[in-house]
Amino acid sequence: MVISNGKSMIAASFILGVSFIVGCMFLEKNDVPNKEQSDVTISVEKPLLTIEEAANYLHLSENEIKQIIHTEQIQLTTAGSFSGVMFPYIKVGEKFYISKNELMVWINETSRERREYAAGTVIQ
Repeated sequence: MVISNGKSMIAASFILGVSFIVGCMFLEKNDVPNKEQSDVTISVEKPLLTIEEAANYLHLSENEIKQIIHTEQIQLTTAGSFSGVMFPYIKVGEKFYISKNELMVWINETSRERREYAAGTVIQ
């Protein structure tokens, strides 16, 4: 069976169009997040973390993070200064956000100093 050049172009265009639509539908289905995955993910592009994300990242509870912040603030208020890098947060309304880049600096310095947080005080 011989198909004229015009008809073969139409058939090829139709097949290409259908393939494109099917491919887009397939990709769209793969972009839906898996329900079994954790609800909390840390994006590489995201410069700020929520308390929950920071807690998961540090393997601490949200209360432990808040206690670290509170303890450092008490030390700063009581002594008038704080020696070293403080936990890197900002507060917007009632929500805390943690700088991901500065969190790594805080982890490195806190570990190097072997800083301890106990009973509302910071031991350096």
